[in-house]
Amino acid sequence: MRFVLILALFACALWANVFTPEYYKNQIEVLRKLDIESNYISDLVFVESKSNIKRVHSKTLSVSVSEFYEFIPSIRKIIKENDLPKEFLYLAIVESGLKMQSTSRVRATGIWQFMERTARSFDLRIDEFVDERKDPFKSTLAAANYLKELKAEFGKWYLAILAYNCGSGRLRQGIKEAQSDDLAVLLDENKGYLPQETRLFIKKILTLAFLAQNEDFLFEEKALANYALANEFIKVQVPSQVSLKDLAKLVDMNLKDLKRYNPHFRYDFTPPDASYYMYIPLEKSLIFEQNYDPKKLAKVEIKIPKTQIYIVKSGDSLWSIARKHGITVAQIREYNTISKNLLRPKQKLILPLTIENYKYARYKKSH
Repeated sequence: MRFVLILALFACALWANVFTPEYYKNQIEVLRKLDIESNYISDLVFVESKSNIKRVHSKTLSVSVSEFYEFIPSIRKIIKENDLPKEFLYLAIVESGLKMQSTSRVRATGIWQFMERTARSFDLRIDEFVDERKDPFKSTLAAANYLKELKAEFGKWYLAILAYNCGSGRLRQGIKEAQSDDLAVLLDENKGYLPQETRLFIKKILTLAFLAQNEDFLFEEKALANYALANEFIKVQVPSQVSLKDLAKLVDMNLKDLKRYNPHFRYDFTPPDASYYMYIPLEKSLIFEQNYDPKKLAKVEIKIPKTQIYIVKSGDSLWSIARKHGITVAQIREYNTISKNLLRPKQKLILPLTIENYKYARYKKSH
């Protein structure tokens, strides 16, 4: 019911008073914050594409807010504390729809769609036990630092957005070819100074920012903030190699909710190498303090399933691959964080090994 209420409120807000002078003023303010000349709002190509984007992606905005409303205030707080325009929230929405388990075809992961190499350079841990690209808060801090570096390199926020998508080198090349860093020039559809994906990327961000500016109370003063008050998060330290189920019980939560708030854990236990952190709702902090005793948390036996890499062939389906390897379609989806049935030839899939297949894989490797 709560989901439906927020979705309905947001859908109404998106389209209310869209053509008022106040709305136009808000659009100009969005451009100003991102260092974009105000006359870009009347650019004919942008006006046309904005209408198409609004029709196709307004639902992305409303669904993202409705499904992940409890995370948005904390994400926006990190953005604000790092002196980024609040409109950068929409960059994450365009990248992933705020889906923390989101993984692209090139293995960019998390709400900010970090590639592994870039993520590591901003101190995000990625190993056998955790993938902090899926941590909505730590990855937001990493993204903020990355965007600030790009702003320092190119001097303007909209150029930082472009570089975030296509890379610094590709943007420098585009600016050199265009002999200008003006946004309208760089996005020229006929000249192709930048990849089409990048040209569309910033237009989507601007369009969603315009839509949300119309009734920003959903993100701040009113409905969303009220719902989010009970979902402010705190970070707590927990011992190594303990069960998430035991930790959930300790704070009177179910395991499903604890894992939702901590999607960076690969397994149902904390990393074995050292103490680590997890997030809990602020309202659970007193319970945590009262019940937390690391001596009472038993170490769990670590059982990490053996895996193999499978390269998709023409004609393969999830069902045929699962049947061939004695596993389930659900397992393939879980290990590869995929939701659709479409596969591409030469796509790499991680498959869990059954005992029989594990023995066979080892036999093949040794012969």
